[in-house]
Amino acid sequence: MDVNYDYNLAFKSISEKLKKKFLRKPNVTDAIDEYTALSKQLDLEESFSLSAACWQQVAKCYHSVGNFVSESAALQNAAKNYLQSETATAIESNNITFNEDLLSVMSIYDELIRLNCDQNERTLSAKLCVELADILALKYEKYFEAIPYYERAISLSSNSESSQQLHVVLIQLKLAALKVFTCDYLTALRIYTEITNSICSIYLISSNRSGSFRGSDLTNLNSFYSKPQGLWTKLLTQADISKLLLLIYSNPTKLQPEHKQTIEAYNSFQTLANSTTNYLPVICMNRNVFILLQSFVMACQSNDTNSLHTLQKELWPHLTDIQNYILNLIIDKIFNSSYTDDLLSQ
Repeated sequence: MDVNYDYNLAFKSISEKLKKKFLRKPNVTDAIDEYTALSKQLDLEESFSLSAACWQQVAKCYHSVGNFVSESAALQNAAKNYLQSETATAIESNNITFNEDLLSVMSIYDELIRLNCDQNERTLSAKLCVELADILALKYEKYFEAIPYYERAISLSSNSESSQQLHVVLIQLKLAALKVFTCDYLTALRIYTEITNSICSIYLISSNRSGSFRGSDLTNLNSFYSKPQGLWTKLLTQADISKLLLLIYSNPTKLQPEHKQTIEAYNSFQTLANSTTNYLPVICMNRNVFILLQSFVMACQSNDTNSLHTLQKELWPHLTDIQNYILNLIIDKIFNSSYTDDLLSQ
């Protein structure tokens, strides 16, 4: 059977019914039913992009009668089918594709996000931004395309209730990882710093400084914190370790107060021995991991390449993928620097 011919004929027939001038109000319900039935038939024939086009027409029908919930559902079905079509095309062409269907997915998600923003559904809009960004970054490794959607998700969630704070931190971690993969290390460093500051602000009990919490308050020795529990502990230590590694790699010319404290915390033998230490990430961190990181910092300062490779092997299972990626960058940078110095000294 000629799928394209049948589709065009059926599609044109449904469209003509909606355009009949002698009807004051077209029978949208019949059109929706017919478009839906046609899309299901096309799904069975694995003509996913044509099926997606049907769902887009269904969405237009619902939009014409002001049914925004059903319009949103139809658009999501269209995006799903375009994504299936993109996957099928990539398989058939051995990953050689112009991403036409993926562009359609992005266009539909943009429409969905706008639709939900118009209905003041900021939380759902943020969820859709993250959903699309995950597809672009994790499935297609389109990091630059994914970044604006993570940023918009954070913006849409930033003024939400306090229960959304955890959600925002999780998005920030994804965004920071993409910033690292796209070599924007200073922005990644800023994001990890914002994460540690925001988590510490949640668990700040008292401080001798009046006013709202700011990042610089982390350096206040008279601040006291309650210890985070569960996932918060993991997120705080994860962000702080990533911040430390980026500080070592990027080596900024001027350290901010919280960055200076981070370096000092991992560069002092007194940190663990001092029971009154108020550097919350260290308080939450596994003692053995902290000692390994402390040794790594000192090995970097002394350009001890032999120790660095040994410490890398020991640290590897304790770090995330992005942290191990930065760890490799640091060691490569130090090794290449040492190699260059050796050549120049000859």
